[in-house]
Amino acid sequence: MELESLLAQEKYIPENKYSTFAFPLKQKPEVTIIIPFYNNQHYTQQCLLSIYENLPRKTFEIILVDDNSSESIDLDHIQNIKYVKNETNLGFLKSVNEGIKLASGNYIYLLNNDTVVQPGFLDELVSVFETYEDVGAVGSMLLNADGTLQEAGTVFLKDNVIVQIAQIPVYYPEVNYVYEVDYCSGCSLLFRKLDNNGQLNLLDDLYSPAYFEETDLCFRLRYEQGKKIYYTPFSKIIHFNGVSYNVQNEGRKREKARLLEKNRNLFNERWKNELNAIQATSVSKRIIEFCNNKQIVFFNDQMPQYDNNSGELRLTEIMMAYKILNYHVTLVATGSTYNNRYNAYYQKMGIVVLYEHLKSDDISHYFKRMQIIRPIVWMYAVVTFMKYYKLAKKIWKKFFLIFDMVDIHHLRFERALMFTPEDKFLKKEYDKFLTLEKKASNLADLVIPISEQEEIYMRRFCSKEKMIVVSNVHYPKVDPLRIPDFQDRSGLLFVGSRHAPNIDAVYYMLEEIMPKIWETLPVMELHIVGDVDQYIPPEMRNYSNIFFHGFVPDIAPFFLTQRVMVAPLRYGAGVKGKIGQAFEYYLPVVSTGVGTEGMQLETDKNVLIAENAESFAAATLRLYQDPALWNKLKENSLSSLSPFSKEQLNEKIKLIESKLFL
Repeated sequence: MELESLLAQEKYIPENKYSTFAFPLKQKPEVTIIIPFYNNQHYTQQCLLSIYENLPRKTFEIILVDDNSSESIDLDHIQNIKYVKNETNLGFLKSVNEGIKLASGNYIYLLNNDTVVQPGFLDELVSVFETYEDVGAVGSMLLNADGTLQEAGTVFLKDNVIVQIAQIPVYYPEVNYVYEVDYCSGCSLLFRKLDNNGQLNLLDDLYSPAYFEETDLCFRLRYEQGKKIYYTPFSKIIHFNGVSYNVQNEGRKREKARLLEKNRNLFNERWKNELNAIQATSVSKRIIEFCNNKQIVFFNDQMPQYDNNSGELRLTEIMMAYKILNYHVTLVATGSTYNNRYNAYYQKMGIVVLYEHLKSDDISHYFKRMQIIRPIVWMYAVVTFMKYYKLAKKIWKKFFLIFDMVDIHHLRFERALMFTPEDKFLKKEYDKFLTLEKKASNLADLVIPISEQEEIYMRRFCSKEKMIVVSNVHYPKVDPLRIPDFQDRSGLLFVGSRHAPNIDAVYYMLEEIMPKIWETLPVMELHIVGDVDQYIPPEMRNYSNIFFHGFVPDIAPFFLTQRVMVAPLRYGAGVKGKIGQAFEYYLPVVSTGVGTEGMQLETDKNVLIAENAESFAAATLRLYQDPALWNKLKENSLSSLSPFSKEQLNEKIKLIESKLFL
């Protein structure tokens, strides 16, 4: 099929509207893009145009290696590229190596000339190196000109069977996250220029002129250098397959078949021990084999918003801990759609997200396709547990079921009733959640309370041996020596989502506490951050010193400019993420017994604790005006975080693993 007819099928291919164009020129580029080609100038021009239309943020140079084309090549209208022409026809492999030897970048990006790159094509590849440890190479999602999937990485199966991950819908979850593969096509492949010993990562001349050279490179990176090979769907390339090493007559076809057979035999002999160790008999099993056959599935009733909810930030940290421990991690979240930023966040971290799509089938079919067998199933909160329990029983005959309480919901409603004992809605919710949480605790194999206090409370419903406490995860986010001092800060900070205890706390702060503070400091400002503001009526906002900021994507500036964090929570349950988050930024806190519950904090050492409006206002003023006390609490922030470290979480995961399928 001619290029023009292929282009007509794909709306993402740019139109050539430039008589000339120039690439940015950098003396020390981060990436060297190597494009080998032989004839077919129109493809090469189209490839370069697509790069120009989708310039990466990373600095780069482009080296074109002309393998002694028989056609006349004129690329003078494209500036700031290195053009190298071989004196004789060396073949694809040696042309690539010539480019690598001339490269200035720390990364080598191999790109076929028969491609059209899409937005983010290079930055997303580099991002995998920046996100994961021990990355050897990373490849792109390859698309046909009609937008269908051409390749999402390649794996080996038992008995040396090679399977390109393709021929499935491009929107399927199993090809829309970052995952390990055996190799990716050299059509779009990023790797470091130098190996562990400072030598060039060249393709092996053994496979010249072409075929199995990138396969061998990926195996050398994995088995000789201890690296991993990844595929990312966030780098997308349209590939007109076969142009770079085209076969146009019967003689060339026979030569291609001969080369493929010859190089495959060479490859199989070189890597026979590694290939024989592969036991997987399907693509799905091979993907899970990379994770040592460890599988966990998380269920939540919504897409976890790690930046808008401390409980879901905790869930995110738990999922990431399992991922770092090399589990195959799947997230089932109601209401998640094919394309949103939360999906992308988790997918880039290597988590499969089961999202809703107009053409997608139900999740039970996904688990069947992916051959997820006997997983750990982690249900986040009782509402999720009751929603998905029967479905999980239907999908798996055997699995290990974890009920993550998050907080004790019925206890939260019981405490709310202390302030409004006649509230029929609260009483109904208390009764409902008491019944549900007792039932879920009985059905689960393991119950996860969030604090020692809640674990003790839950012993009335299930045995101590059936519970493991997994609390929030916190760690310092800033250097304490490089943050503003006491005198460089001003104002109070409250952080809260649209959670009933937070709404009550804002009312309490505005109606009872701030008036007492203003008696002493009339100009005191209070900054309220989070979508709790959606539940505060206009008549409650008529204060010149109160600022409602709503949801903010980055809360760090508030923790670094306000002087005191206030958390006047009168009821609730669980461990309050906002308190730990303040400690992450070394910001001293005034709170209540409910606010500090489960955190092992001492008043006047880690925090100030006050239980009524008058004492809360007094404690806030004391901390706000006393630099010695402020600095004492600031310096104790690190010890306040110690029970909530990633190391503590990993120890809890080991405890959970010790109970699996007993």
